[in-house]
Amino acid sequence: MKTYVNVSVSLGIVALGLATPLAASAADGAQKPAAKTPLMLKFNFTNMGGVRSWRVGGDTVIFIKNKSDQWFRAEMDEACMKLDTTKGVNFITETDPATNATTSAVVVDRHICHVTSLTKVAPETVPTK
Repeated sequence: MKTYVNVSVSLGIVALGLATPLAASAADGAQKPAAKTPLMLKFNFTNMGGVRSWRVGGDTVIFIKNKSDQWFRAEMDEACMKLDTTKGVNFITETDPATNATTSAVVVDRHICHVTSLTKVAPETVPTK
């Protein structure tokens, strides 16, 4: 079995800077740092509990059933499901060494598509084959 590794630091951290009036910062006596919002998924493939099966949900969507028979909907940044899936699909979780943030990706026909959202869904929302 091949292991796919993709070291990418393409994920960034989005920081929102809020302008604070000079009088308010003087009254506080110290300036507070701006809040940082990392781009992270609620779930990733490693904490799903393993993959039992999957179904195509569209060009950029795949439904994944874990070993506990729970379904998840993964949305990707590219149309991976248009590629040749006859040889199978791999599910990987990557860790960014700079931020230690984990991201999930789907590998189809040697092409890596990054997952933009991974959410648990009800079984009746999953398309039949």
